[in-house]
Amino acid sequence: MRRPAAVLGTGIVAISSFVVGSPSAMGDLGASEFRLKAITVHEQYNDIGKKNESLGDTFTFTEKLFHGGERVGRDAVTCTIITARPSAFRLLCWGTLTLFGRGDLTVHGKVLFREGATALPELAVTGGTGDYAGASGTMTLDEGTGRASRYLITLLP
Repeated sequence: MRRPAAVLGTGIVAISSFVVGSPSAMGDLGASEFRLKAITVHEQYNDIGKKNESLGDTFTFTEKLFHGGERVGRDAVTCTIITARPSAFRLLCWGTLTLFGRGDLTVHGKVLFREGATALPELAVTGGTGDYAGASGTMTLDEGTGRASRYLITLLP
């Protein structure tokens, strides 16, 4: 089983220079459902308890966000391990996705990674700013490959 930082943080959101995407890519971000590709830029794992992954350990990561092949934002996420077993990790995560020129989306929730699991982890969209003020819905995580992950954002009307 991959470490939690490798699972969630290997390619999700990054801090970088501001590049505004094309009007069509940015326009799609106003839909009730859209997909983002996230590529990890920085990650930090803090082993504060027993050696290796254990209760209370944290990791923080930042990613660059892409939509339709164009850079549209960045994110910052922090997760705390709440259960660590050889075959599963349970995390409590919260983060902010910044979509350039649109605003922020905040997400929060428990994430379970278990060997052989087929259900994709899902976080709650708990609010936002700008175009996303008062937002609610879900963000589904797809681990992807390498340092890239994919998010499906579904906003409620």
